[in-house]
Amino acid sequence: MVTLTHRIDEKLKAVLDAFCAKHGLKQQAVVADAIATWLEDAEDLALIEERRGGPWVEWSDVKDDL
Repeated sequence: MVTLTHRIDEKLKAVLDAFCAKHGLKQQAVVADAIATWLEDAEDLALIEERRGGPWVEWSDVKDDL
């Protein structure tokens, strides 16, 4: 584990505090999970953008491989 220190808006911090208190969660776990999720989503988006340009595969070809 390493320490990550960044500034966030005080309103966002208040929402995080309330959420963690309500759900019995540690802020460290919530923030780490949020970062991991964001990074995974960013990779997925990059892959989607890459694939939008083709080449396209016909549905009949894909369906036969299932």
